Amino acid sequence: MTADSDRAMEEILVAYGLQLKTAEPVARGLINRTWIITTLLGERYVLQRLHPVFPVEVNDRIQFVTACLQEQGICTPRLVVTRSGENHVAISGAIWRVLTYVSGASFDIVPNVQHAFAAGGVLACFHGAFVDREGLNVLPSSTTHDISRHLEGLRAALREHSRHDDHARIAIVAQEIFAAARSLPNVFEGTPRVVHGDPKISNILFDDNGGAVCLIDLDTVGLMALVWELGDAFRSWCNPQGEDTESAEFSLGLFSAALAGYAAKSRCAIDPQEVAGIVAATETIYTELAARFCTDALRETYFAWDPVRFRTHAEHNLVRARGQLNAARDLASKRQEALCIVQRAFAPGGVRRRRL
Repeated sequence: MTADSDRAMEEILVAYGLQLKTAEPVARGLINRTWIITTLLGERYVLQRLHPVFPVEVNDRIQFVTACLQEQGICTPRLVVTRSGENHVAISGAIWRVLTYVSGASFDIVPNVQHAFAAGGVLACFHGAFVDREGLNVLPSSTTHDISRHLEGLRAALREHSRHDDHARIAIVAQEIFAAARSLPNVFEGTPRVVHGDPKISNILFDDNGGAVCLIDLDTVGLMALVWELGDAFRSWCNPQGEDTESAEFSLGLFSAALAGYAAKSRCAIDPQEVAGIVAATETIYTELAARFCTDALRETYFAWDPVRFRTHAEHNLVRARGQLNAARDLASKRQEALCIVQRAFAPGGVRRRRL
């Protein structure tokens, strides 16, 4: 960090009554800029500068959600309030916040089936914390997963950025995404539930034994159909190659373990039609995310990129788009096997009957 950066951080932390010793940037996040800070007293916290896409009110929602989790003994990071009782600091047009530090390791790729099982369990516990909970009207209805909107966004980006240096290459991938979207199966959505909204594997912390500690990055918590949450989780957890390569695939072994972990700790009553839609939702979200990465390959405004591994922002997002599309194709080729795995996991009298 530069001396100017150090001074800026110190100014922000004064509002919290904290004195900065060190700040270690966390490179894994795609949206918010994040640092692990250590104070002169040896305390550790998480410092974040919110991406402008998030309104300041998101911090109030996080306070509500984490209070619900903590009341039920579920581990979660909590917002630290300033000396004046605020849950954030606004400086030079940016929103900053400090959260409690939770020890654990995060991964960009699920290491093995044990971690997949644990991930399923911690997500089920998160969902279960809000069963029969009052006051949920403070949470927004999530519109994250709307493939029609994302496809239209891609079409608009192709029109608006026709002079982009990589437009021709990006347009080829875009046409493949449009074709894949036309062959997607229908999804039964069911009743909206409280969901994390971005349950990718890097948003789960694990202990040294492969157990899941908690979910992090709660900006996206809201009300949404459960099937989209599960589809988003499995599209991340079951791709053993990760998001930064074109050679992506869908692992039925990881899928089976993750489903078993979720079903074993589920407290939500899941409709049979929702169960039947899990595979279709996963395939849809792969395709949707391919469209989002492809769009940002042109707009270059949303997702962070790695300048060490990739020449340009567009190149990184184009690789991501191709990878998600290839994972969708691989899942489509295994659709019947995946459906059988889902039916076994949620069969009457099976692991779904085991409760917290």
